[in-house]
Amino acid sequence: MNTATPLVRAAAVTFVVALAACGADTGSITRPPPPDTTTTSFLGFDVSAYPGDAAMSAWKYPASPYYWSGYYIPAPCHRDTTWSGKYHTLTNMGWGTLAIYVGQQDWTQIPQSIAVLDRAQPTDLLTPMTEYSTAFVTCSASLLSADQGRAEALDAVAKLRADGFPTRSTVYLDVEYVSSVTPALVSYIQGWVAAIVAEGSYRPGIYMAKSNAAAIHAAAVGTTGAVDAADPAFWLTSSVGFNPTRQPTDVGLSYAAVWQGAYDVAQSYGGVSLTVDQDVAAKRSPSAP
Repeated sequence: MNTATPLVRAAAVTFVVALAACGADTGSITRPPPPDTTTTSFLGFDVSAYPGDAAMSAWKYPASPYYWSGYYIPAPCHRDTTWSGKYHTLTNMGWGTLAIYVGQQDWTQIPQSIAVLDRAQPTDLLTPMTEYSTAFVTCSASLLSADQGRAEALDAVAKLRADGFPTRSTVYLDVEYVSSVTPALVSYIQGWVAAIVAEGSYRPGIYMAKSNAAAIHAAAVGTTGAVDAADPAFWLTSSVGFNPTRQPTDVGLSYAAVWQGAYDVAQSYGGVSLTVDQDVAAKRSPSAP
């Protein structure tokens, strides 16, 4: 995700998985490792499509330094379904998870010279944003509204429940980098947060660029404040000063629960190679209740 901005990728998806990892089921379940009582920051990764059961088994801590992984719920701007149904597989392996819902994006406020990132549509060759929002009517800046936010929040809730996420788990609305946070985007975010809170089964979180944080944080916190609920959790992205040993709040914002700061990192563990984005979290499983 690190080209002209800390959040937007080049035009191709770059994760590489060993052939043995592609969707294979190891057929074995292991107990989660005991709680780590000494670590205060937990390294995780996110990658667009599910790497496969064998890959996740090969990478599980302590074979790799990663305690948790992002978990993409099918959504309007990320319709890939490869993570679906994998919650219990991953938790039984000992993985923590961070649930991600890529809702509507304000393509009008993302530089037109940069191609759509793989979060929006994980294909080998990605469509430029100007074509993408026209060709796929379910993912369009024209759909940014409070009503759409509420409808998509309930969609996220239904999919979390279907995959077995426990009550009070946190789901993060992915809000990609924008050059300006528009009123339409604010309305959409507020509708989404309000509906998650009102439905009551899960907690809202927001993924956002540090440069957009002030406006989006104010909008989201104002929404929960109006209904006397806890503030959303916040996942910040910025490459400045990041390394895998830092705390989330070292991004420079006291409310950061997760910090994403290294992009397209190619690594190999247990004979399996992946290219991932690195994140640090305050919890071993960021979405856990």
